[in-house]
Amino acid sequence: MKKKTTFGLLGLAAAGAGAAGGWTALGNYLYNRVMLPQVRDPEEEDVNPVQGEGRMWARQREGFREATIQAIDGLILWAAVVPGQSDSHRWAICMHGYHDTYESMGAIAKHYSDLGWHVLLPDQRGHGQSEGDYVGWGYDERLDILGWVNYVIRRDPEAEILLHGVSMGAASVLMSTGGALPEAVKAAISDCSYTTIEAEMHHLLSQIRKELPTALPLPAGLLFSALRKTAQRRARFDLRQAAPVQAVVNSKTPTLFIHGVEDDFVPAAMMGKLYQAARCPKSFLWMPDAGHAASVGANEALYWTAVSTFLQDYFPDEADA
Repeated sequence: MKKKTTFGLLGLAAAGAGAAGGWTALGNYLYNRVMLPQVRDPEEEDVNPVQGEGRMWARQREGFREATIQAIDGLILWAAVVPGQSDSHRWAICMHGYHDTYESMGAIAKHYSDLGWHVLLPDQRGHGQSEGDYVGWGYDERLDILGWVNYVIRRDPEAEILLHGVSMGAASVLMSTGGALPEAVKAAISDCSYTTIEAEMHHLLSQIRKELPTALPLPAGLLFSALRKTAQRRARFDLRQAAPVQAVVNSKTPTLFIHGVEDDFVPAAMMGKLYQAARCPKSFLWMPDAGHAASVGANEALYWTAVSTFLQDYFPDEADA
């Protein structure tokens, strides 16, 4: 998720609510700017050199293969596949965040690849090379993940699968763990997920209120209501269903929760709520000095030590990874 883009567009929507032509026009404006996929600016720099180098590694796609599946609603979804060691049955499915592509997971994917794992890097629906005309904020994407899990199992019946997501990708992962997953899914890692998209939108609108010289003409709750009503009409789902904090209550998948202490985009306190709500085997890592979606590059040693410690119970012999 990109702070500068979303803050700007929601701020304009809020500030111009009165001139938008009424409730329906406001809802459509918010929907068009928040729910529609956008192409990442190729000139935009990554948050740190580690993640920038990871993006370049993924972009080169040396030795990668391509894969596609058909989603439950008929969309064709695309992924890059990084083959691992021929005798390995370990798979990492790495899910990227809002308004980005599989490339943003390069630093994480390369780590698993260097361990000899197979890595699957999907473009989430509406992003990159995957079809889709709106962002589901983890709700539709949860079923896409199940589709990719089944793709892996069909090709490797002995597969042991890890789900690793960042930002909206983490929310998608948590939403998927709230439903039925094959036993091949051994664990999940959620890096800076929000609790609900409703809470996240309210947070963003509150931040905008502080930055504008005058008060917003409409409170955040009413703005979200306009967006929600439009999403129900145009995307045919309720944004309130994009609620990882509700999904983790039903999860049986061991989960590691990671969040940057300095994250002011998806508030760090959201991880505490997710962790408390989770009923699965769980662990957590607070990443000092890390902003949003920047933890892996803020301190690689700390990040991967925590991941390896967590995985040793579910993927034996990974403790020293």
